[in-house]
Amino acid sequence: MNQIFWDIDKISILTDTMDASLHRHAMLQFFICTEGKLNLKVGKEQPDAKCILVNKNVKHSFNAGKRLCLTTIIEPVSALGLALDELLDNKDYYIVDGSTADALIRQVISLKECPCKDQYLELIAGINGCFGLLPTPKLLDERIITFLEMLEHCDCDDHSIEEYAGELNLSASRLSHLFSEQVGIPIKKYLTLHQLEKAFEKILLGESITKASMEAGFDSPSHFAAVVKSLMGLPARRGVKDSVFLKVY
Repeated sequence: MNQIFWDIDKISILTDTMDASLHRHAMLQFFICTEGKLNLKVGKEQPDAKCILVNKNVKHSFNAGKRLCLTTIIEPVSALGLALDELLDNKDYYIVDGSTADALIRQVISLKECPCKDQYLELIAGINGCFGLLPTPKLLDERIITFLEMLEHCDCDDHSIEEYAGELNLSASRLSHLFSEQVGIPIKKYLTLHQLEKAFEKILLGESITKASMEAGFDSPSHFAAVVKSLMGLPARRGVKDSVFLKVY
């Protein structure tokens, strides 16, 4: 069973079944294994670790091997992503070990026992604390709040930045800049994650991958499959099989 936790700048999967082939993507990825060492290959290396951060655009493969693991895909220009990028310092990976790793493992086990929003946010706070990041409340511009609400209730027929900007009495460039400044990720990348989220929601409610991907605004089912493959390293059908979805933002 996979538990998928969908956040505004990260996607976490609690799994004991994931088997991701060699792939790479433009996101940072954090792995935690609760039993023994991770079965993770980074480039040509197989690091000896329970918790490890993999840099963006680095080839890696991962097999949960029926052991409880958490993997979190992190947008690199988010607050957490920027801190992690500085920590990595252009290296392919960074190992978290000792008492810090043990504390995170305990939180992953707690999340398995209680897969709810509050427990997930506690885990994310633990990850932030692990890398020296303190939670800072963010007050969003009313126009960005309205834009996010528009997306939340959109029918995904059209994600034209120009049209959204017009409805908010902004230029497309101003909306893009304001969104990136306030939310921490480029608006186009967020729109792709939004479409991916909508497609997963529909599939997990019983719609076919073909219908769900088209209704979510992807150009084709193959486009949706390519995005899932690039982020998760596995076919879309396996990514949603026996999965439960929880939105946490």
